[in-house]
Amino acid sequence: VPATPEALEYLEEIAQEMTRLFRITIREARGRINTQFSNQQFLTPLEVNVLTHEEQDVWAGHIYYGRDSFWWLGESDLQPQPYTEDNSCETEPQ
Repeated sequence: VPATPEALEYLEEIAQEMTRLFRITIREARGRINTQFSNQQFLTPLEVNVLTHEEQDVWAGHIYYGRDSFWWLGESDLQPQPYTEDNSCETEPQ
C-alpha cells in the first residue's frame, strides 16, 4: 500500500490492534491490511485523513469481519473474512 510515513504507522497500529483483538499473528494482520487496501494509496493529506478518521479498533473489525457484518453489535456467531496465507506479508503494510 503506497503511503506516507504517518499512514504506514497508522496501518501498523491497526495490525497491532488486530493481533490483540482477534489473537491472530502479525503476519496475518498485515496480510489482511494489504488485501483490504490493495487498490488504495495514502499519499495526500486527504487520503491519509480517509484512513485516520476511524479509530484503529474500528478498522481492525472492518478488516477482520467485513464492514457489512455489523461486528460492532457483538454477535457471537461472527465469522472472519476468508483469508489465505497467499495474502500474508512479512513486512509492515506496503
